[in-house]
Amino acid sequence: MKDRQNSDDGITSEIPAQRLHQQKAGQSALKIKHPEEGLTESEQLLHSIIGGSPIPAFMIGKDHRIIYWNKALEELSRIKAREVIGTNQHWRAFYKKKRPCMADILVDHQIDDLARWYKGKYIKSNLLDEAYEATDFFPELGEEGKWLRFTAAVIRDAAGQLVGVIETLEDITERQKAEASLLQAQGDLENRVQERTKELARANEALLTELMERHRTQQALKETTDHLSLILESLPIVSYTRKVGGDFAITFVSNTIEEITGYPAHCFLEEKDFWKDHIHPDDCQRVIADLQADRPKGTHRVSYRFRVMDDSYRWFSDYWRIIPLPASLSTYIVGAWQDVTEDKRVRQEGELRLQQMMQTHKLTALGEVVAGVAHEINNPISFIAYNVPVLEEIWSNVEAILADNKVTSDVWKRKGLSQQDVFQHMREIIRAFKIGGNRINRIISHLKEFSRSDETTRKKPVAIQDVIQGALIIVGAQVRTTVSKIDLRIAENIPPTYGHFQKIEQVITNLMMNAHQAIKEGKKGQMIVRCRHIERLNAVVVDIEDNGKGMEREIVDHIFDPFFTTRRERGGTGLGLSISYGLVREHNGIIGVYSRPGLGSRFSIFLPVDRETNISLYPAILFIDHNVKFLKQLKTNFVDAVIWRSEPDDKIEDIIGFLEEYPEVDIVVSEIQLKGFDGWNLLSEIKSRFPLMPVILYSGDKKAIRPPEEITAVPDLILHKPFNIDKLQEIIHKLGRQRL
Repeated sequence: MKDRQNSDDGITSEIPAQRLHQQKAGQSALKIKHPEEGLTESEQLLHSIIGGSPIPAFMIGKDHRIIYWNKALEELSRIKAREVIGTNQHWRAFYKKKRPCMADILVDHQIDDLARWYKGKYIKSNLLDEAYEATDFFPELGEEGKWLRFTAAVIRDAAGQLVGVIETLEDITERQKAEASLLQAQGDLENRVQERTKELARANEALLTELMERHRTQQALKETTDHLSLILESLPIVSYTRKVGGDFAITFVSNTIEEITGYPAHCFLEEKDFWKDHIHPDDCQRVIADLQADRPKGTHRVSYRFRVMDDSYRWFSDYWRIIPLPASLSTYIVGAWQDVTEDKRVRQEGELRLQQMMQTHKLTALGEVVAGVAHEINNPISFIAYNVPVLEEIWSNVEAILADNKVTSDVWKRKGLSQQDVFQHMREIIRAFKIGGNRINRIISHLKEFSRSDETTRKKPVAIQDVIQGALIIVGAQVRTTVSKIDLRIAENIPPTYGHFQKIEQVITNLMMNAHQAIKEGKKGQMIVRCRHIERLNAVVVDIEDNGKGMEREIVDHIFDPFFTTRRERGGTGLGLSISYGLVREHNGIIGVYSRPGLGSRFSIFLPVDRETNISLYPAILFIDHNVKFLKQLKTNFVDAVIWRSEPDDKIEDIIGFLEEYPEVDIVVSEIQLKGFDGWNLLSEIKSRFPLMPVILYSGDKKAIRPPEEITAVPDLILHKPFNIDKLQEIIHKLGRQRL
């Protein structure tokens, strides 16, 4: 007990300054006004209490990594905080070799190990729960070593879970020396011992007060930490900090990031470019440039797409400001990420619905006009249709009379006519009247159908082939001004799909008009319209393909966005495809697009045959080879790979049939020397049936990669085997993929 009292004497001089420091810390803690300010001030309070304390102290987390290392400990150990924060190397300050400190033993809750490492030197704290004190000599500290008294205390959160352990240290070297001198002169200084005893009693009282203050400070620290953690984890945002300069490295990110992205927080902290590498390629350059540009302003707000764990992209709203830390010259960027994907989707759907309503009203008004025009045309065409048979009957009689009268050829010649020509021309004219009248009747019928709004009617079976014919009647004449050939490839026995005839017709009409507008003036345009039933999808598929100018990938990514158009100066509104997208989704279908600049575009509509089917498709690559090992290697490197093992009885039509049945395949990669057929012939057939389909050929035989003279089709790429898989992946990325 006397030793304890003697050692406590040195604390007396530190108590007033420490008490003043604790009062200031308490006053700072009372200034927390609301959650938004408390988030920053609480963190600053933690740094101020521990970092500004004159008592050397450090704190480790439950993973044994250092959380705090204050300036007093820097001066004592000659080790800077930046060298050890985040590491488990706190032992370096006290020992020559790695061994556990008292804080490590408490983190692991291995209390029995205290006797092994601190035998006869430690006691359990009487003032703090789960705390132990010890006194030991550390020869590695200073020039002659130092005596330290140290206390380690467990910190838990409100739920009782271990947060970490804080260890405080007190340099009692001089005190120990004084005690040694005191013992030597004890016989001569009995009177002074008595006086010293009284002083130590007062010092003990002061020490007790100090320890109580320290306990209250630790409690306040614990409560502040708990509050800060609760705020960070309960907010529907991700809080983060990053450096102001250099590469803007992220220094902290809250655990809610894992709920939103699927990635744990340490990925953002430990991997330098993790955040940047997961930003959408089209947004990355803009985001980094804005980050640099807005640094002088001190605040920044931006939205961008971020790739999450399942490889899909989510929209992030990113807001940050630059915050200087008190009692420090350092500044940090403090920000918040928020997932706004659903907000954007709801807003876009709202805009789309509004435009659909506007379009519906326009179509209703147009329908009334069309109905009136059809009615007005119907009367004169009915008159023509009624009189054409009469004219035909009269001419038949006149033709017989003229033939019987045997008018001389001289009479016909004087009139500049030929009896045979007159008879033939009149028959052709009457037949043309009948064909034209029937055509006008069909057009009127379709105009009447178009004018009928079925918005309130229930869905019913619709024959898609009839919808395509109706769309061609409406826009066929306009399309043919740029399209010299419309190639209809409509399969037989296509089952009907449930829906609204006019809405599906509106989609197909719009896609045909887009194909027409994509073809440059003076170019021999071609449009392919395919329609078939795919049994495995239980869906009817309609492809509308053109050989127009095509679209860049940046345009394809936004093609279905409301108000997005590349024809603004020519009257484009950017609503046609967005409304078409909504109408297809209304029918539980999906719409896809594949485009190649300079070659053309293909839009695909997938409509379910029944009301229960939900269509889900993802782009795929077809790999064809006879080498099973190589096919497995490709399958390993391409998650969207579909492999075809070549056999001697394979036929080219088998591959074509597969592509018809699997419209999600948008690239074919094939060995040239196959068992059943030659890759060059396969190329010719694919380019004939699917002009936009990219085909990559490869072979290990240099002779095989030279195309035969009779082959006119050109592959998109020829590779000599063996080739680098990464190179193939890069090539496929540049070619672009189908958007479904």
